[in-house]
Amino acid sequence: MTEHVEVTNVKTLTDKVVELGRETLYMSLGVVDVVQENVQELVKRGKDYRHTLVERGEKMAKENRGRVEDLVEMPQTVAKDTVKKANEAFDKYSEQVLTRVHVPTVEQIETMTKKVGSVERKLDKVIKENAAAQQI
Repeated sequence: MTEHVEVTNVKTLTDKVVELGRETLYMSLGVVDVVQENVQELVKRGKDYRHTLVERGEKMAKENRGRVEDLVEMPQTVAKDTVKKANEAFDKYSEQVLTRVHVPTVEQIETMTKKVGSVERKLDKVIKENAAAQQI
């Protein structure tokens, strides 16, 4: 009788394990079904939400166009001012360097060119006068 009881217990235990396996399988399939439904719902809501966000963004852009332009123009203005100041500083310091190494500026060269031209004209006049005086 002892052996018979053990066999019955083993059979009952086997049935319970098989039943637990089935329940686990069905539960897993149920989880997959719920997850699939939730994912589909999330995708649908995401598409709707995306569309809503795009509409709100377009509306906000229209309403705040001036602010957006200010946000874009301000850095551009700062950049232009910075470039202008950098150019002025470069011009100032490059002129100082050229002066220090005794390289004349454009204005100085133009002034010297005018003076040389004036001296040449006076010299040509003196040469012509001397040539005319020698012929007499």
